[in-house]
Amino acid sequence: MRPKAELPGRPGLGETETSLAEAEMGDAGGVEGSEGPPSAMVAEGPTLKELFSSCAEACDALAGGVSPARTGPQAPKVSNLVRDLALCSRMVNELALFSDNEDKDDVSTASLPYLLVPYYEGVALVNADPRAEPEVRLKLLDKAVQKFRDYARQCDAKGLLEGGVRGFVGRLGEGGTLTFGREEKIDLYRRQKELARAMEALERLGAGEEDEETARSLCLLRINGCAMSAYQLYASVQRETEILEFERQRRAEGEVDRRSSQQQQKWQGRRPEGHDDRIRGMVTIQPGDLGPVPVPVAGAATLARHQADRERFARGVFKQSHLPYTMTVEEFGEQELARMRERERERDVGLEGEAGKGGCCSDEDEDDECVKKAREWDDFKDDNPRGWGNKNLRPCA
Repeated sequence: MRPKAELPGRPGLGETETSLAEAEMGDAGGVEGSEGPPSAMVAEGPTLKELFSSCAEACDALAGGVSPARTGPQAPKVSNLVRDLALCSRMVNELALFSDNEDKDDVSTASLPYLLVPYYEGVALVNADPRAEPEVRLKLLDKAVQKFRDYARQCDAKGLLEGGVRGFVGRLGEGGTLTFGREEKIDLYRRQKELARAMEALERLGAGEEDEETARSLCLLRINGCAMSAYQLYASVQRETEILEFERQRRAEGEVDRRSSQQQQKWQGRRPEGHDDRIRGMVTIQPGDLGPVPVPVAGAATLARHQADRERFARGVFKQSHLPYTMTVEEFGEQELARMRERERERDVGLEGEAGKGGCCSDEDEDDECVKKAREWDDFKDDNPRGWGNKNLRPCA
């Protein structure tokens, strides 16, 4: 790995700021801003293959890549990945490994892995300084989103993405808000598992330089797997951006409140000694009093009206939620029984009066109709004895 060096003309920068500055230099192309020929620059440090291999292993460990990461104690720090990947991007541009008018078949097998450089740059930017201030973190995430979009456009333009993967990553280049549905999450997870199993099968075959076809297939699977990982990271970055924007807005509002509080405290410090804003009645304003003009309190009639309203509100608040009972169930049953006996007595008196008048028939010759009515009444009383019916309505029984 290259030894860490401070950027010329910009002393005192931290690791994250230095890496971002070097990444911006790498994005510019590296041809006009670089000192010396490319061969001299490559000869000073590791080769493109060595540098890319080291960065790929570290980024796969950070992103939980589609292949197991093999990181050791000499693995580069996250703060140095942005710088090293920017150097890889400059080397790829200077070597002109890719062109805009070539497709999948035109790209050589040895050059295919270097298409992952923008994706790894995005992964490094997402994981660089996650506890930074919202403004700094938003800049990092903005650069990461741009790298993911560049990677998706480049792979799609060269026809490297499969049909199922192209449907996912095609939405990434649109720049809109990505939302995952349940079926979409299931399909994405299933497709990632299929790619992981296919890559493990190819790795067991021992893909190497002597088997170019197997190595090319493995590299294409890795590109598709990283494309789906970029799609997922893009969605998570969008959610984090919304949270950071809210946090930045909250801090701005807190800063305004803090300044307002400071101004209020400064104004209170200018008040005369012993000043009190509380209204305690009629106050005579003195010439040296700089406080607000006190408002006189209301008269006795207003206070009495407020007191009456207060008592009325209190009665309304603490009153019962239901009407109080005026009698018990037993008392109501006794009254109902007395009323029933009174009705029976009045009815018996009426029947005796009608019988005394003689009715429609005499004792010697009873009319058949009177006999029939008397028998029906007897049958009704036999069928409906007094006191029968709903037992729940007989509390005194």
